[in-house]
Amino acid sequence: MIIRMDISFLYLVIAALVFGILSFIVAVFMLRNEKSSKYLIKYGTPFAAGVLLIAAFRDLLPHGIEEEGVIVLNSTLFAIVFFFLIEKGFKSFHHHHEEDLEGRAGSNKTQGWLFLTGDIFHNFIDGISLGGAFLLGTEVGIVATIALIAHDIPLEVGEFGIQLQAGFTKKQTIIRNLATSLMTLFGAVFFYLFASNLDLQLGILYGGIAGFFIYIALSDIVPTIHSSEKSRYGFQTLFLVVGLVFGYIVGEVAHQYIG
Repeated sequence: MIIRMDISFLYLVIAALVFGILSFIVAVFMLRNEKSSKYLIKYGTPFAAGVLLIAAFRDLLPHGIEEEGVIVLNSTLFAIVFFFLIEKGFKSFHHHHEEDLEGRAGSNKTQGWLFLTGDIFHNFIDGISLGGAFLLGTEVGIVATIALIAHDIPLEVGEFGIQLQAGFTKKQTIIRNLATSLMTLFGAVFFYLFASNLDLQLGILYGGIAGFFIYIALSDIVPTIHSSEKSRYGFQTLFLVVGLVFGYIVGEVAHQYIG
């Protein structure tokens, strides 16, 4: 196997490390302030939905269709159905954000281990998305990194809280989550090198990553806004719009100065 080492690979490793370390540091910091953690989960997740959606519809899909054609849309649909079936079959794949807000785990270490297992798998999938994005270009990779960080930080904070409620100590929670965060780097490097050697069709990558982003935003975060926001148009809706604007600006800057 020929190992592809180029500037995009270097950026990928840096992005994956920043992704994992930043999410971990914020989660540890938020352990000290339960009130701030709840606000981050409540308003950070709608913001993440906006960033994920704009990255998919403003960046990945248009560029993918322009370069690769209709296969991008087919791949997007396939990815959405694929992640639905995974989550349907493996409940620990990814818990939903209303569980972060309500703290459903209770004092149950088995449930805590299930969430930890789901976190390992979820971080690996995040890494695959990251590796695929950097294969499409450094600017696409940076947009994907920011979108995934926006989603992962509130999620990581919620998972820390759930594991503590399940009966794990702070030390156990920190060590285990630090280990799971490395799965993002592993997944990113593995897929980047693996897909490089397979010459995987770019249309599949564009559509697959876009489908993953759309699925997370529309099956997880948006329903949480509907179920938890009391007013018709509250701050959670506002933060979703802010995420859309922020994601648009990031995409414009990335393609102008990096592409």
